[in-house]
Amino acid sequence: MKNQIINILSKTPTLPVLFVGAGISRRYLNLPDWKGLLQNLASNLSQPFSYYMNKAEEATRSNPDMLFPFLADYIEHDYNDEWYTNPTFEINKNIHKNETDLGMKPFKISIAEFFRTQSTNFLPEYEEEINKFKEIGNKHISNIITTNYDLFIENCFGDKNFQTFIGQNELLFSPLMELAELYKIHGCCTDPNSIIINSYDYNKFIEKSSYLSAKLLTIFLENPIIFIGYGLNDPNIKRILESISNCLENNQLEKLKERLIFVEWNNTSEPDKLTEKTFTFPNGKNISMQGIYLSDYSILYDAILANKVQYEVKYLRRIKQQLYELVRTNQPTQKLYIATSLDDVGNDVDFVVGVGVYGKFGQVGYRGLQLNELYRYVLGLSELQYDDNMILQQSIPELFNGKSTLPVCKLISNCNDISFISNRAKESMVSNLKDMLSDSQKDYIEKNYFDMDGVSIKIYYKLHNLSQTLAKIPLLNPSEINIDDLYSFICEVIENDSTLLSIDRTINNQSNSALRKCISIWDWLKYHNAAKRNIKNLEAK
Repeated sequence: MKNQIINILSKTPTLPVLFVGAGISRRYLNLPDWKGLLQNLASNLSQPFSYYMNKAEEATRSNPDMLFPFLADYIEHDYNDEWYTNPTFEINKNIHKNETDLGMKPFKISIAEFFRTQSTNFLPEYEEEINKFKEIGNKHISNIITTNYDLFIENCFGDKNFQTFIGQNELLFSPLMELAELYKIHGCCTDPNSIIINSYDYNKFIEKSSYLSAKLLTIFLENPIIFIGYGLNDPNIKRILESISNCLENNQLEKLKERLIFVEWNNTSEPDKLTEKTFTFPNGKNISMQGIYLSDYSILYDAILANKVQYEVKYLRRIKQQLYELVRTNQPTQKLYIATSLDDVGNDVDFVVGVGVYGKFGQVGYRGLQLNELYRYVLGLSELQYDDNMILQQSIPELFNGKSTLPVCKLISNCNDISFISNRAKESMVSNLKDMLSDSQKDYIEKNYFDMDGVSIKIYYKLHNLSQTLAKIPLLNPSEINIDDLYSFICEVIENDSTLLSIDRTINNQSNSALRKCISIWDWLKYHNAAKRNIKNLEAK
């Protein structure tokens, strides 16, 4: 079977794309299916689950594909009401008050929290399969499309390897490199508002499905597409394939047959086999594809790994993105401000790409350093190397707006010449941690510091959520903050959510500002005294 799959993949020279459904999350995380999720949510409500199911079945007799979205409608209505009145929800109501105050719906908050907390519970019986799945993410697949909300894929591949796009809007309005990208088209548990679950969400999604299909069409035409974790009757897959069929003629659809692969779990005693699957649509067109029944998904992953590729896809994406920016803007000195290194390339270099003049970087490039990249660099999370002195002299004056303080203490503590430390760098260093806080935060701590009830920041984050944790950190007594715990928390949330501190200008995570303040607090607590001593020593020379 492995050789047969290798033969199918070899017919297209490009890397395969994975289209991942809920079956993968059920297999590796033991997560419920759509019905099971809604049944869990309804278990705390006054009415039994059968009450909501009967209403949904009656409402969707003529359109059974919308059964679960309508079921979600009925459960969500009562769930959101009982959140505020049913004592069962009292603890969650207090924990998530900030989110509900911002207009987030309790129903989606609970869904997001459930998938967040379950995303690392890998089932030990599938350890070998999961390890092979992790391995294919380095060099052997180009992109992943998923309708799942959980973080299984991110936890397997790491946020540094794949750029994540959440929801249709991010996908539609972002330039796609079609390499090392994860498209979460039904939303993600890191953003409750992005989750598509009820009939309103699905109707909006269907309205835009033709635009989404057009965006993905190139990927479908140029890469092998492996559907895994879906059933043949999955309405999500049928809708997307129908939209694809609307864009192509019959002869073009016939060409797709060799590069579309539909994987199903063989849970019978029958041997694994290859078949042909056909989807027929109301527009009179149909899409056929290779069907594979597998009892062990390691066979599929081994076949994908058999494709020998020299470079990791994350590096190829970075090169393509930088060249894209050059062509789009024709201003390389503002976009391509540093060379990209391929860590896995030895002395035998296959190619060199040169843009601009490297010698001008110190004069021009550091002034174009992005704010989020500065924070990543200070944390030690940047994949690029910079000169601390040049950042202090060139970047900080450009980035400092006189309001938000920047994480300059570490940079200043490493500086070897006082001439590089600009006045704006000194202003951003601040003499008192309170100077970083907003007026409302200062008013709060004047009365009393916030108390996390003796738990660490990381534990508080697991018990609550990101936005609430970020909001509370500035309110803590600085003398009681464990600096290493704060750093570990910051790194964890950045690893969990690839949109945080993203250097892609098209992505704007609402938590970025609060996270940057927490990083500045960490930088001040860890390096402020060393920075003061270094300035004193340098001035004495």
